[in-house]
Amino acid sequence: MTRRIENKIDIDKTNKISFFNWLKEKKAKLIFKPRQIYSIYFDNNDLSIYTDSVEGISKRKKIRIRTYDSLDLINNNKKLEFKYTSPYGRSKLTQEINNFPSIIKTGFFDNMYGICMPKLIVSYKRFYYKIENERITYDENISYAKFKINLKNLVYSYDPEIVIEVKSNNYLNESEINKNIPFKTVRFSKYCNAIEKLNMHQ
Repeated sequence: MTRRIENKIDIDKTNKISFFNWLKEKKAKLIFKPRQIYSIYFDNNDLSIYTDSVEGISKRKKIRIRTYDSLDLINNNKKLEFKYTSPYGRSKLTQEINNFPSIIKTGFFDNMYGICMPKLIVSYKRFYYKIENERITYDENISYAKFKINLKNLVYSYDPEIVIEVKSNNYLNESEINKNIPFKTVRFSKYCNAIEKLNMHQ
């Protein structure tokens, strides 16, 4: 499990051009083909993961299954992703799923949050850039839907936000990395936004 920096920066459609001009000035490289991402997020019945994130609890995590380009619930070749946040930084751990159909239908036991079930799906298009040793992802066309086994009945809610993240494994040099980025760092969680936009927290 590797510790890393994942800083979100403040961008909206009014200064989108400024951001891309900055990428050009920095000679950023598009390192992967843009792709559609679908994330299935898990939480317990009390939405404790959501609450911990909103309250900024120092030790917390998010749990999801991620697929690319199509929302495929049939293929068993999937992994659970655990994104950890602690006072020492962020890290991510992946775990093979051997009983995917069971997890989708009945959930699984997590050592921090107990029984967790799939709650919602977040979809967005992601672009991947690199400036020297830092990776930058640009997410747009974000939408949210409550999870249903029958994916044909999903009703998506659109979010106009643009989400940009600066990612680096050089967590010891975070202040220097932030100094070189002329945009404000912000807190942003697609999962929390989805919970609120879909009125699941009431």
